[in-house]
Amino acid sequence: MEARSRYGEVTDNLVALLTEIVGAKNVLTGDERENYARDETPKSKPFLPDVVVKPEDTNSVAKILKLASERNIPVTPRGGGTGVSGGAVPIYGGIVLSLERMNRILEIDEDNFVATVEPGNEQI
Repeated sequence: MEARSRYGEVTDNLVALLTEIVGAKNVLTGDERENYARDETPKSKPFLPDVVVKPEDTNSVAKILKLASERNIPVTPRGGGTGVSGGAVPIYGGIVLSLERMNRILEIDEDNFVATVEPGNEQI
């Protein structure tokens, strides 16, 4: 894809820095990335990310985004990957920022029937 060349490359050094932020078990670089190459859009073409990163808090998200910005790496945010519009598909490769670990309920306002949850919480 021609547009991909506009972006920086995901290097081993970048993967090491991402690993420092979220830990080795939360950085995917092997075959398990295939699960993040598409959403639920019927007959969609998969686009394999270079790396999948699964932060647990907003501080980690900020560090990942700062690093990606400094190196001009595309970032595709992803919740559960259940959408049907292709919005969570990494068409330029780069980093898939999987928010699946950010799944806590932050607040429940019973008076106003409002729940504040993190983006990975699909159970609400």
